[in-house]
Amino acid sequence: MKKLITTLVLLFAAGIAFSQPNISPLEQAGTDLYKQGKTDEAITTFKKALVENPQSLYSMNALGNLYLMNTNYQDAYTIADKGFKLTGGAPNFMVVKAKAAIRINKAQEALTMVDDYLKTHQPDFMLLFVKGSAYNVLGDMQQALTYFSQSLAANPDFPDAYLGRGKDLDDIGRYPQALKDLDKYISLRDDNATAYYYRALVYFHSKNLDAALADCNKSMELSPKYFDALEFRGVLYTDLKQTDKAVADLNAAIALAPGLAVSYYHMAGAYMYAKQYDKGLPFINKAIEIIPNAKEYFWIRCRLYLYLNKNTEALADAQKAMALDAKSPDSFLLLATAQYNLDKYDEALQVIARGLVINPDYYLLYMLRASMYRDKGNNALADADDLKAKQLAGNIK
Repeated sequence: MKKLITTLVLLFAAGIAFSQPNISPLEQAGTDLYKQGKTDEAITTFKKALVENPQSLYSMNALGNLYLMNTNYQDAYTIADKGFKLTGGAPNFMVVKAKAAIRINKAQEALTMVDDYLKTHQPDFMLLFVKGSAYNVLGDMQQALTYFSQSLAANPDFPDAYLGRGKDLDDIGRYPQALKDLDKYISLRDDNATAYYYRALVYFHSKNLDAALADCNKSMELSPKYFDALEFRGVLYTDLKQTDKAVADLNAAIALAPGLAVSYYHMAGAYMYAKQYDKGLPFINKAIEIIPNAKEYFWIRCRLYLYLNKNTEALADAQKAMALDAKSPDSFLLLATAQYNLDKYDEALQVIARGLVINPDYYLLYMLRASMYRDKGNNALADADDLKAKQLAGNIK
């Protein structure tokens, strides 16, 4: 009920100001279908109403919002743009157009549109939220957080701002605050699969895997074909050492989106952690075929090759990863490991030394060098590196 009341207000209230004294029978039918939760049928009906009356602002407003709800962002942008121009920039059409623009990689256009309007009008919670969303897509997290917070100051019960701010807080590592915002969102609207997925991410980052899994399950219950939640649940099952369930979810994710590399990458990881290295190789090969310049993909394939004692292939992948990122500690670690396995002892020591200049607190490099020293009988140097590795590892929270 909370969702219905909130969405009805946002969907139709502004549009009624432009409607005829009595809306047409088709428009009434479209409204009734929406209230029944039949959004697809409502869209079809409002499209017929717009054919009947191409200038109906009520139908344009309803269609724009319904398209947004159904993630038909280009259609939402197109119809809202028409209403925006017909009304000389009415705010309800501007909001829909701006929201859609953000989703179709026109965030700067959305921001400019809202800023132009605010030169002569006072901001309200929705416009502040749109600005936050635009800054989010533009990568300015601080501005996004500022405007989400301002939106909530104007309307403390506006769910979407809690969702946006919660996700951003998670992205910058402020997990307790993120959890608080997402809890609040779910208290206002408990039927949104995305909210449970976002909260699952927060729990995962907070090392609460059981809570993360529960939220992933809830997200999938609400939206059984929600790719992000399904794919992430596969990752969770991997960490929970439930390989069969991880593989089942990741196979289902691949079936939903066979052109996306991420599921193949995570499948390779699931098999790697289950020590089924041969099974992981075809999946990481597919991921690299789709995205040939992702350092993480070469890292995991390098590890698989190392476990399979294919050190020449591992060295080639480590070199590719280093070419893509010459500062990451993982690039140094894998390159040195492959070199050492191929009896390139001096080269491996040089790589570790360079890596420690850039990443002086990366304990795994000290552990690797300690093992190399010990293999060569340099126990004093090995003991010193082991001690340093333990000290650094003890500082990891």
